[in-house]
Amino acid sequence: MKNGINLESNPIDVQYLMHKAYANVSLVVENMAQERQLGGDLDPFIQAFKLWGKHLYYHATTEDLYMTGPIKDNQAARDNEAEHATLAGAAQDFSVFLQKGEKAALEASLGPILKFEEEQHQELEKQMLQLEELLKAEVGEDAISLLTRRHIYSRVVALRVCEFDHFANEETFVFPVIRKLMDEQQQLAIAKKLLFDEDSDDRRWIIDWLYDALEPADKKLLEGLEKRMA
Repeated sequence: MKNGINLESNPIDVQYLMHKAYANVSLVVENMAQERQLGGDLDPFIQAFKLWGKHLYYHATTEDLYMTGPIKDNQAARDNEAEHATLAGAAQDFSVFLQKGEKAALEASLGPILKFEEEQHQELEKQMLQLEELLKAEVGEDAISLLTRRHIYSRVVALRVCEFDHFANEETFVFPVIRKLMDEQQQLAIAKKLLFDEDSDDRRWIIDWLYDALEPADKKLLEGLEKRMA
């Protein structure tokens, strides 16, 4: 996780706090699955997994819609325009490229970054669905074989590794680009979408859970950010 988070100038960095909390809960779920390989009530594990999966699904879907989606759309539009540009238009674009400097270079590199981001979201969803298949039957502990329990544990580990890899990719490649291409208000709007589910009866289910999961210093950062969203 990045040190010295500055949510004042880069609200998108709230994702570092979210990643930290999600990583911690994934380890808890993994430990629960490991402890139940030889038996025991699976219901607490199932409930914890469902909550973890709910957060991951909302988080990834919201990123696709409001964070990487608009950038991807803009990049496609630029690519399409470039394909049909005349020589004069191409020369003009190159002039703009030189004027924009670093920002233009970042925009030009977005394609591979966003493609990898999309692939990782798809892999996360695949891992969650595979694990849900093992858990979809509401059965008692005696009906679940030791082999199935080991499979459940291995699936949880695979999902957790996929999650960690995805977070590392975002923090290394995606967030720096977002900071360069989006201003403070645009980032704040994305952060609000990530923290509040406006389609839910309880729009605060994400941020309230996050407050409970964070350490005091991180909680104070989140409180400051929420005040700016009021």
